[in-house]
Amino acid sequence: MTCWPFSPVRSWLIWPAEAQAVLLSCRAVWQRLGLLMAAITIAGAFALPVYAEDWRASLYDEGLPSHLVAVDKHRQTFLFFEKKSPFKLKYSYPCVTGQLPGDKKVSGDLRTPEGVYFVEYKIADGLDFEEYGGIAYTLNYPNPVDRLRGKTGHGIWIHSKGYGLVPTRGCVAIGLDDIGQIGPRLTPGTAVVLAQHLDDQPQLKADDGTARHLRQLMHAWSDAWASRSSAMFDYYDAASYSKGTEDFSIFRRNKERLFKLLDFIKIYNREIHVLEGPGYWVTWAEQFYTASNLSTEGIRRLYWQRGADSRFRIVGMEWTPRDMGMHADFKQGRLVAWRVPPTATDAAFEAPRPPRLDMPEKAGSPVAVLPGRQVALSEPLIPQHIPPAVPAEIEWGQGRSMESGQPQLLPPLSVSTAPPVSPEAEAHPLSEAHSPDRRSQSALMPSESSVVPKTGLHLDAATQKTLEQVYHAWEESFARRSQDIMTFYDRTAYNQLPQTPKGESWKTVQGRLLRQVSLPWLRLISKPPLWTVEGELAVSKSHQLVVSPAGAREGLHMLWWRKGHDGQFYIVASQFKEGNHELAALYLEEVSTAVSTDLEAWRKAWEEARLDAYMAFYMRDAVQQGRRGVQNIRHQKGGLWGRVKPVMVQLTGLRLSMDRQGIRADMHQVYADSAGRSDRGIKTLHLRFDGKRWRIQNEEWSALGADMGQQ
Repeated sequence: MTCWPFSPVRSWLIWPAEAQAVLLSCRAVWQRLGLLMAAITIAGAFALPVYAEDWRASLYDEGLPSHLVAVDKHRQTFLFFEKKSPFKLKYSYPCVTGQLPGDKKVSGDLRTPEGVYFVEYKIADGLDFEEYGGIAYTLNYPNPVDRLRGKTGHGIWIHSKGYGLVPTRGCVAIGLDDIGQIGPRLTPGTAVVLAQHLDDQPQLKADDGTARHLRQLMHAWSDAWASRSSAMFDYYDAASYSKGTEDFSIFRRNKERLFKLLDFIKIYNREIHVLEGPGYWVTWAEQFYTASNLSTEGIRRLYWQRGADSRFRIVGMEWTPRDMGMHADFKQGRLVAWRVPPTATDAAFEAPRPPRLDMPEKAGSPVAVLPGRQVALSEPLIPQHIPPAVPAEIEWGQGRSMESGQPQLLPPLSVSTAPPVSPEAEAHPLSEAHSPDRRSQSALMPSESSVVPKTGLHLDAATQKTLEQVYHAWEESFARRSQDIMTFYDRTAYNQLPQTPKGESWKTVQGRLLRQVSLPWLRLISKPPLWTVEGELAVSKSHQLVVSPAGAREGLHMLWWRKGHDGQFYIVASQFKEGNHELAALYLEEVSTAVSTDLEAWRKAWEEARLDAYMAFYMRDAVQQGRRGVQNIRHQKGGLWGRVKPVMVQLTGLRLSMDRQGIRADMHQVYADSAGRSDRGIKTLHLRFDGKRWRIQNEEWSALGADMGQQ
């Protein structure tokens, strides 16, 4: 029999005594469950703000953008507002939303999400006419707060319907004539409020101080960033940010590294906007960022929630590179930062002292990438490094740290990096200062008798110095792809000692080493090793990234060293545990200048229609928007440039990230040709290093806007 309150009524009529007993037992169960749910609710109140399922959205008279869309799901109404003194309703259309009521939670639940979203881009071809009406505008669902709340799904659009409005699978649909009228106004970045109910008051609600306070917080956060101050990190809820956007510890370490590296940072925000979502707020602004290594502009969005102490903190962030003319204004001295409104709350203590933008602070012993130089967007590209989001890419810094314990440490080594070496440099032997006497002959490998008694190893000063030298020499030999690397291994005892991990045989390791040293180029990035002692063995543990034509491999490399009778240390076992340890950032730091230089040369060759120079930047089997191989690419470009020639190719906002075969470069592109056609969008290049320069393996293009020209 089913427990109350789900029991059928007839059960109570047929077995009243049993029903009473069931009622009493189930009541006790429900009371306990009620206490449990109350406890969970109270605990949850300190973890995430509670928000109503059927959200009623309100628009306040503070920080509204110049135009926005609001959708009332209950009334099935699509509203478009404009702020032209005053803020007023410009268009209103009937609409349809998801087939089922309520807020979207999981993929395929046929519901329309509720919250604050933003238009990303327009899709104008390849759509089913009956389902989408031929045109769609994508939204940024799930946003960081959606991900924080565990929501899933994607593909929430504003579109039309080919043959009458019928409920969608989660999108918002309006009529064909209506999408034709409103579509040109749904520019990238347009705010869209999706709610079950929208306040239908003719007047905007008066701000109670919250919206103004959040605008001031975003300005103060920008000031802390420009000051290269650790106060910037106090604005974040680390746990929520890690769940909804990116690992906060990685984000913080990358920022702290840049704060030490950069000579200055300046940030300009155009007017900061703010909207309230269900249980969160969003602030955003057009933002121009310039530093000693990069100038870029775009839309910055911050997602805020109140914590248990009632203070607002950032739980999510989004950045969309976009050319808005701010750099041109900056160069001509016309760029003016947003004027902060007077403080209307008692929370001003949260804001750090604003920086003096005319005289930026100097970090201790700064090392500027381009000292004293501001990089214009039209000048050679200088990249901004970001943690990659594509699953196939290496996500740095999320691997396990080295084992805990109290290792005996040697004096720290510097981060070791080895660029591709020229044949002339390879001909020179290792210097004596970095290479203990290996007697220069692989025939003199240690024999079974060249071991010390098992009396234990003591890390005195002399032993530390010897280990430091031999490890450095091994690392340099590996980086230079020298076959002398074999002399560092005890081939007879390798993987034979009981206290070492059982791994690959010497024959397997030898074959892999021979393949690696025979590669045309190799680059090694490593952190200083930590040392421990295990009986008569010394164990080195170092985070390493090896990049070569075979791809990228990153992890914790452990080597077991044993001392022979000749006083030399030899490797008797090794182990490599793959993981990510933030070395990709160092690698990108090293190669960014070469990458940006090659991309600038490619851009100039394209803009000047120099076909041979342009094609020199493509791999033989390159793919360019469906065209495979350099011959097909050359044929298409040659034919096109015979009719119309490029007159402008502008690349801005370069971002680099790693994949396992090379580097991915994303940038904003503006193109114009001699026939007067132009377009703009996002260019993505997958780059491979051939030992001399970076070449394009794959080229992808995503257009923004309706004015599409042929490239």
